Amino acid sequence: MNRPSISEAERFSFTPRPVPVPGDLRINWRVSIVLLMLKSCRSNRASFAKLHLLNDAVRSEQSSRKIERILVGQEDMLSWRMRVEPAFGRAIDFAVGDKFAGWTRTAQKAGLQLTKDGIAAAQSIERADDVLLVEKAFIRSLAKQITEEFVTKILGGQRSR
Repeated sequence: MNRPSISEAERFSFTPRPVPVPGDLRINWRVSIVLLMLKSCRSNRASFAKLHLLNDAVRSEQSSRKIERILVGQEDMLSWRMRVEPAFGRAIDFAVGDKFAGWTRTAQKAGLQLTKDGIAAAQSIERADDVLLVEKAFIRSLAKQITEEFVTKILGGQRSR
């Protein structure tokens, strides 16, 4: 068998190319969303369950509209399908690791609370006029309406009426 030598083989090279990463997979986007969610909640804290619900609702326009309809009673709570995603857990780990938030208990559940640095970071994000416009509007309008009682009901599978 006649094999070509390395010098005779055709040469090739790799050229690195940027690969677009969807916004919801970028850790900076996720940590910013966590900070905004906590800042919009009572006493700058929320249960882990509430944060998961808000995260799920803010991820897409369809989810945002669905939770709005549930809140006003136009759709039953049983229609909500909670998605739990690992990237959100990593964002929380980063927020806690960077000392923007700390673990606490709220409504008898595990939760997070913003630290002084976390409040300052969240305020900076809120003041930025050109970032997270859709997310900020959603969080401002609905975070306070999504109470811990509502979270318990929706995750418990109770009917709206």
